[in-house]
Amino acid sequence: MDYQRNRQAQELFDGIADQYNWVPDLFSFFQYRRWRRDLVSRFQVGPHSTVLDVCTGPAGVAMLTAQSHRCRVVGVDLSPEMLRRAQHNISSKGLTGQVPLVMGRAEDLAFASESFDAVSVTFLLRYVDDAESTMREIVRVLKPGGRLLSLEFGVPSNPIARALWHVYTRRMLPLAGALVSRGWKNVGDFLGPSITQLDQSNTEDNTRELWNRLGIQDVQVARLSLGGAVVMSGVKGNAAQNTGR
Repeated sequence: MDYQRNRQAQELFDGIADQYNWVPDLFSFFQYRRWRRDLVSRFQVGPHSTVLDVCTGPAGVAMLTAQSHRCRVVGVDLSPEMLRRAQHNISSKGLTGQVPLVMGRAEDLAFASESFDAVSVTFLLRYVDDAESTMREIVRVLKPGGRLLSLEFGVPSNPIARALWHVYTRRMLPLAGALVSRGWKNVGDFLGPSITQLDQSNTEDNTRELWNRLGIQDVQVARLSLGGAVVMSGVKGNAAQNTGR
């Protein structure tokens, strides 16, 4: 497989890792923290559970999950610089033994089938070439009865909020990114159009259908911040379909 979008993702995230601890909070008007808390609150895991956090980035979701639920969380990311930043963050919180990190791709996870009690995925699908096969691979490593959680950007449905969102993501975000670094300028230029494209190509109904097809049941959707973020959750059935390699 060519992994063209993976390479684009690595280039983008390697260039912004040093500022990732604070820039997303600032650029989202501190809503990013709320989104992560909402995602983590939906886990149903405990001290004996092991969770996989795909696209862990600087390990914000992974650390919050480990702290909130006292469980073990394995973070996976393809960006060496993001993993370096994640390791620094984990060490500073005293979570080194609780949150191990693995470099890898979501399309080809280096774990046995049904290894994890829950899986979280954050802002992934714009960076993969085949959304369905990637989600199939993620579901493969989830235990039956385990919960799958996803956090993704959304587009507000309210016309006024949507118009303001377009102005912000198309005009203000690239300008704000340029004030931080060249890497964040590149992210600002990329993000707005990619959110719109993903929202159009992976609608809520399409995504729900995909999850159902892969054996994820009881799919629930929560739209946060006027629809600027979307949290999805579901449970893997005992006889999930199409999850094998």
